[in-house]
Amino acid sequence: MNEAFNRYIPASDEAKRWGLTLTDLGYTQIPAGSAYPPGEHPDSYAFNVSTGRVLTEYQVIYITRGEGSFWSQVSGEQAIKAGSLFLLFPGVRHRYQPNPQTGWDEHWIGFIGDHAERLMNEFFNPQEPVIQVGMNSDLRALFATICDLTEHEGFGFRRIIAAKAIEILARVQTLSQGESLRSPHNEKMIRQTCCLLNDALRQKFDFNAHATENGMSYTSFRRLFKQHTGLSPNQYLLELRIRKAQSLLTNTTLSVQRISEETGFESSFYFSRFFKQRMGLSPLNYRKAHR
Repeated sequence: MNEAFNRYIPASDEAKRWGLTLTDLGYTQIPAGSAYPPGEHPDSYAFNVSTGRVLTEYQVIYITRGEGSFWSQVSGEQAIKAGSLFLLFPGVRHRYQPNPQTGWDEHWIGFIGDHAERLMNEFFNPQEPVIQVGMNSDLRALFATICDLTEHEGFGFRRIIAAKAIEILARVQTLSQGESLRSPHNEKMIRQTCCLLNDALRQKFDFNAHATENGMSYTSFRRLFKQHTGLSPNQYLLELRIRKAQSLLTNTTLSVQRISEETGFESSFYFSRFFKQRMGLSPLNYRKAHR
């Protein structure tokens, strides 16, 4: 790998329609004792480490060697080390620099767009811009792939690197969760629970007993499950039942009573009421609309 690579990409109308457009990207190896920031970037991206700068885009910067510091007007001063990743938000003054004794290696992407704004506002916080993701090989490979695709500018590369940028955000958001959440034991337990729920649509599922069998309280299990899936255990099971009901209504001639039994609802009345609340149509009207 060369010591540095960067590219600044004009945002085309086609790229903007994807909702997330990469505007700049690259990596830089800053040796110990080197001046920072290097003078190889456009004036609109350059900054003084004393006064900082304000951008009109989002950036994700991943440090894979060395250490240093980061400051923003929202978060204040924070230490940076190898494995740290920090986020820059539009309109927020910031500055950062490596420790002169160590230097650092930085990988970054900058992006704009409606979808980018939704993701950043929903899953990240300007008050907590520094995330300890560790030395993650998958994350580092994504940054490298974006640079490689951009360097060769193959057909459609702008759309592909936009998708890779979304994957970076997804991995960062996942890695920002606590160590206990990311532990192999807990991941395996949640996967097994999801499999059990898929097989338990016709009968009640005792979540309290299941939590106890896995050595935790229901409260801890519920919190862990929701962090992994985005839904509480009961909501997850109800979603599975509704999806099964949709399939049976569309692809079979089973009665509503029979479908309510196949999907584990207490009665056809409760099933019909819940289905209409969730889907906006009664089961029979849903069947008519999708046959």
